[in-house]
Amino acid sequence: MLAVVLAVIGAAQDVDSLEKSARAAYSKGLYPDARKLLEQAWDGVQQTEPNDPKRYEILKLLSNVTSASGDYAAAQKYVELAIQWRETANGAFDPKLAEEWIDLSTLCERQKDFARSLELLQLALKTHVRVNGAVSTQVADDFSRMALVYTDEKQPAQATPVLESAIDIREKALGAEHPAILPELDRLGEIWIAQREYEKAEGTFRRALVIRERLLGPEHSGLITTVEGLAYAQFGEKKYDEAEAGYKRLLALWLSSTGDPAHPMVAMTLDKIAVFYRETKRWDLGTENAEKAIALRAIFLANGFAIEATARQGHGDPKDAEYYLSSALAVLDQSRPEHQKARQILQKALDDLEAGPKIPTAVAPAGPSKKQ
Repeated sequence: MLAVVLAVIGAAQDVDSLEKSARAAYSKGLYPDARKLLEQAWDGVQQTEPNDPKRYEILKLLSNVTSASGDYAAAQKYVELAIQWRETANGAFDPKLAEEWIDLSTLCERQKDFARSLELLQLALKTHVRVNGAVSTQVADDFSRMALVYTDEKQPAQATPVLESAIDIREKALGAEHPAILPELDRLGEIWIAQREYEKAEGTFRRALVIRERLLGPEHSGLITTVEGLAYAQFGEKKYDEAEAGYKRLLALWLSSTGDPAHPMVAMTLDKIAVFYRETKRWDLGTENAEKAIALRAIFLANGFAIEATARQGHGDPKDAEYYLSSALAVLDQSRPEHQKARQILQKALDDLEAGPKIPTAVAPAGPSKKQ
């Protein structure tokens, strides 16, 4: 009898050691190593009593490691075993089973088993209603997860009512302007736009904007996605004056938040404004904004050539450096005011190249400079 007890104690110590090593490997992203150690721990822990919590702990770690490595089928198997352990140890009405069903639902969704994923979320929902009541953040979370599954399944018409239920419950539980509602308002607005329900999208984005403006102020970068969604919805409704004001505000937000008039997102916003003007039969304004976007992209390309020229000169290849400087200069239009300063810098670098001056690493600000 003593020998059996000592053997069990020794096995437990081995499991603890394996688990510790596995956690260290997992934290470093060494998933195959962590999995191998945990599989050894699982073999060892099965010598203990069936309701030993260590069994559950190892199974959950195995599910985490295999999920992180992309082996969702294996992760599903380990979660199912963890659920069996919890049902055996604590009974079928253990409220923490809801967490396991949610984890298992996620793994099923990743494997495109949408029907089972939704079925598991329904089980979690019933448990959360029983434990926390129908008006609770846990129930709202369940509806929100269902909407994600429907969206992944390309069923937006099914996603919208459950997402609206999630928002409604959060309103009742937390208040009509609680920031926790914002992610779901954003998702709902995007779904309405995808379905070309522009009026509903406008109402959704406008509501989100009011909350964000109250929380962040009117000029915060956190408004960007909402302002863009609202402008697009108004564009779809043919509310052109309001949409135009929205797109101009979007451009101003990008300029103020980046502090860089040559930022890539500024060019992308100008593209959107160009499309808006051309779709509304204002070709000249569309062309003006399209040309501005192209001019900014030319600066990006010239920067890339200038940086490569610096690297080539530093490597002792002046001919290659001259080629890249010439290429940078060639993409810049001397008629564009945005390009004048950059052209002057590049031309001087080309003129002085034989004397070996330092070539600038960029022809336009790309961000805060680092102190040497």
